Amino acid sequence: MTGVAAKTGRKPADIRILVVEDDLHTRDTIMRGLRAQGYDVRGAVDGLQALHHLQRERFSVVVTDIQMPRMDGIALLREIRRHGYAPVVVQTTVVDPYLRDLLERAGASGVLMKDEPLSELVRLVEAVCRTAEDPTSPNV
Repeated sequence: MTGVAAKTGRKPADIRILVVEDDLHTRDTIMRGLRAQGYDVRGAVDGLQALHHLQRERFSVVVTDIQMPRMDGIALLREIRRHGYAPVVVQTTVVDPYLRDLLERAGASGVLMKDEPLSELVRLVEAVCRTAEDPTSPNV
C-alpha cells in the first residue's frame, strides 16, 4: 500500500472526491486522472451544483476552482466550512500571498496551482485525508 491507504488503512476507492470546475475539459481531465488513481470521483460545474451534491452525498474532500459562474469558489468554500461538509483543496491559476491568506481564512485545507502535475494534486488530497483522519497529523 502507498499514499493515503498506507497511512489510514483506506483504499483510494473509499475516498470520494468532488471536483468543482466550470471548464469541461479541465474538469474531465482532473476527474479522469483521479479515477485512474482509484478514487471515487464526482463533478460539478459551479458552487451551486457542488452544494447540491454536498447536501445529498458525503465526500472525503472537495477540489474546487475559484472563478466560476453563479457561485465562485470562495463563496463555496465559506458554505462548506459553515456546514462542515468536507475539507477543501483549491486549484487556481494565480496564488499570491493575499489570495492564499484569504483562502486559508475562508477554510481551505490546501491551495494548488492548476498547472501542477496530477501527482501534486494526489499528494495534497492524500495529505488532507490523513489530516481529516488524524487531526494530530502535520498540517498540509
